[in-house]
Amino acid sequence: MNDHCIRLALAAVSFAIIGSQPLYAQPSGLERTEVLKVDVAEMEGKEAHMWVAEIAPGAATATHTHPTTRFVFVMEGSVEVEIDGKSTQTFQAGEGFQEVPDVAPTFRNASTTESAKALGFQIAGKDQPLQK
Repeated sequence: MNDHCIRLALAAVSFAIIGSQPLYAQPSGLERTEVLKVDVAEMEGKEAHMWVAEIAPGAATATHTHPTTRFVFVMEGSVEVEIDGKSTQTFQAGEGFQEVPDVAPTFRNASTTESAKALGFQIAGKDQPLQK
């Protein structure tokens, strides 16, 4: 097994443990790596989570919800977000958006030929699942 495969496996296991949630299968073409998980000093019982998602051309998440607000910054490419069947919004590199709690977004790479990359951030209770 090469180093890249080992890092991917460790990242997947770490995310499952760190998030204290079941290991949800990531959609094909979506690779999410947690880059930070820390206690929030001025918010007892809360943790901040930050990750980078690399999204293959045309890849998308399944419809899902979050128990707390999630902030996303598009680093490369462009992504489309559809919330509860409403019109799709497109965000380009350098733009950010939020996904509010208990609203069901679908998130996808807007391109079928270029990869996209996004940085996500969320504050949740200790051991609280980050998505359902």
